[in-house]
Amino acid sequence: MRTRDIRRRETGDLEQEIVRLREEIFQQRFRGQSEEKVDRGMVRKHRRDIARITTILKERQLGINKDLEAEAGKGK
Repeated sequence: MRTRDIRRRETGDLEQEIVRLREEIFQQRFRGQSEEKVDRGMVRKHRRDIARITTILKERQLGINKDLEAEAGKGK
């Protein structure tokens, strides 16, 4: 999931996405305990997506907007 795409989504939708990703990680770990084939790369990807989403939610909470700063830097 790209940061640009995350920033376009609404806060409630992002919170639901975090819950969904955490459930998927839990299911993957559970499958790993039952000796089924587990894609560890997916767990890592989901953890990073959760980190990206929580960072953006925190930025919104604090009123920080990284997109405006990035756009200003591209023009130089």
